[in-house]
Amino acid sequence: MLFIVGLGSAIRYTPPPPPPPAPEKPKIAPIIGMKTDPSKITIRFNAAAASSGRVTGADARSVCKAVRQRLDPVKGKRAALVLVFGGGSGVTVGQNVARSVISQLGCASEATFGRKVPSRPFWDGTLPLGEVRLEVFLFITQKAAA
Repeated sequence: MLFIVGLGSAIRYTPPPPPPPAPEKPKIAPIIGMKTDPSKITIRFNAAAASSGRVTGADARSVCKAVRQRLDPVKGKRAALVLVFGGGSGVTVGQNVARSVISQLGCASEATFGRKVPSRPFWDGTLPLGEVRLEVFLFITQKAAA
C-alpha cells in the first residue's frame, strides 16, 4: 500500500482584505444626575377619546402630534422622569387623560423620551378636560455640566 501525504498546496491562497471598520456610533455624554427643576409643557387636545386611558388609530396620532408640537423646551435633551397631570372632572378621568399622553411620549420624540421613560399620571383639578401639563425632569450630562 502506498500513501501520499501532501503538506502544501499547489494553489497559492491570498486572504481577502479585512472588512472596513464599522462607523462609530455617536457617543452619548455620560449621565451625572437629574435636574431638580422640571421643564413644564402644557398641551391641549381633544380628550374625548383619551378619557378612557387608551388611544388608538387617529386619536393616538392626534395626541402624538399635539405633544410633538410643544417639545421645544426639551428638544435635544434626554428625559429622566416625566410627571403628567391630566385635566378633567374627576380623578379617574384626569389620570386616564394623562395615561393617554404617556402612551404617546415615545411617538412624539424617541430621542427625548426613549422607548419607555419613567412616568407617572396625576390629576390636576384646576385643568379642564383636554389640557395636560408635562413636568419633564432632564438628565444632567458631563457635556451639559461643563
